[in-house]
Amino acid sequence: MEPLGINIGLLLIQSIIPILWIGFPLISLIDLGKKNLSGTTLALWVLIICAIPFLGPLAYWLIKPTAENKV
Repeated sequence: MEPLGINIGLLLIQSIIPILWIGFPLISLIDLGKKNLSGTTLALWVLIICAIPFLGPLAYWLIKPTAENKV
């Protein structure tokens, strides 16, 4: 019997999804800010992460962009 008719399992699932939906892009943007990328590459990654909330950060973590070495 759930107190006050609140299903704790469903409440946890409903809480985790918005946290991930907001937190995953934020963590990705913070990590992106620490990398030394050129302006165009940085702007493109910010646009991808912000425009596609879950798939953009997922692509960022799978590709893991690095700074180009300029000689």
